[in-house]
Amino acid sequence: MNKPKVVTFLPAPLDFQLSHIFSNRLDLSIVDLVHVPRDSSEDEVCQAVVGATVILLPPIRHINRKMLEASRGVKLIQVISVGYDFIDLEAATELKIPVANNPGYAKSSVAEHTLMFMLMLLKKGLRLHEMGNTKQWTLSEKQGFWDQVWELRGKTLGILGLGSIGKEVARLAGVFGPEIIYFKRTRLSEEEEEALGVEYCSFDDLLARSDILSIHVPLTDETRGMIGREEIAKMKRGAILLNLARGEVIDDVALAEAVLEGRLSGVGTDVLTENRRGNVVETPSPLLDLENVMITPHMAGPTKEARARSQTQATDNILRVLGGEKPLHLVNDV
Repeated sequence: MNKPKVVTFLPAPLDFQLSHIFSNRLDLSIVDLVHVPRDSSEDEVCQAVVGATVILLPPIRHINRKMLEASRGVKLIQVISVGYDFIDLEAATELKIPVANNPGYAKSSVAEHTLMFMLMLLKKGLRLHEMGNTKQWTLSEKQGFWDQVWELRGKTLGILGLGSIGKEVARLAGVFGPEIIYFKRTRLSEEEEEALGVEYCSFDDLLARSDILSIHVPLTDETRGMIGREEIAKMKRGAILLNLARGEVIDDVALAEAVLEGRLSGVGTDVLTENRRGNVVETPSPLLDLENVMITPHMAGPTKEARARSQTQATDNILRVLGGEKPLHLVNDV
């Protein structure tokens, strides 16, 4: 009897995957584990996934219709991340291929990262650190910042997208005493709103009222380009914008212009919109090297603790399928 075939695209050798990713819970005696290198061609991917039972996929490999057709009959494509915009979901659904994401594992890490952005930008943390490090600052230089640093208490924090991460942001930030408003496609119940201490409002009201706008939406056709010049123009002058979602949700050019013009007092982003060829950036983001812009290299999620939760949750789902059970966290209707 043939063993179930588990295909992984994880950027690590098999021995590392077995000891760290699968935590020694995936027994090689009962599966055929196949590792596909990151730089594999489309044809090599198609060949590798033929006859697969499960495919384990990180957000570094785009899976198109041709690859999905080659994997026809697979029982699960398990994404190791929350986002799944790198898979042709329409094609997967047509081919009746179940796709599951990995929700919730990074809510604490991303929410903490969001709060770090908020406080660093409100307090001008990077600029004051540079000043303090010179050991040559003067009282007049310090006084120049007295009207440029603020408290979170009393501000209006707007959250765009109130899924597991957005809710965690509301819980953590609520301790500091801001007014918290939110917009999402499906409104929470009154009980949930009361428990979180949040107020629902329209998208336009969210833009107009927020001193800090924190974005936590998935990348879909509906959210792509959701924040552009028109939306930024509706925001308060001097507001802070945080993007912990996907770079394509925001027009980076319009965002950079708003910073340079002083319309926005700060931007914190963990994601950028850049044109790449492989690992080479061909068109850098216009947000790079701007004052009052804090950029991290897509590192909000992968803390040590979050990666452990991700691996455990993904492995649990794979073992469910190998055991004949229905997978959890499906993102398509098959």
